[in-house]
Amino acid sequence: MSRYAKKTDRRPYEERSFSVRAVHRERADLHKLAEVLIRLTLQETGESRAARAAERVPDTYRAATDGLAASEAAR
Repeated sequence: MSRYAKKTDRRPYEERSFSVRAVHRERADLHKLAEVLIRLTLQETGESRAARAAERVPDTYRAATDGLAASEAAR
C-alpha cells in the first residue's frame, strides 16, 4: 500500500487567521450573533481550563485504595 497523500491545500485550524467585518443591516442576524458568542465563550473556557490544569499540582500522593491496602497488609 502507498502512503496517504493529502488531497487539499487547507491549513490547520491553528494556522488560520480570521477577521470580522461589519455589514450594517436593518435587523441583526441573531442566530449568527449567538453562534459567535457561544464559540468565543467555549474557546475562552477551554484556554482558561488548560491554564488552570497546567498550574495545578498533579495528584501523585493519593490515599491507598482498599485493594492496595489489603495486598500490603498481607505481606
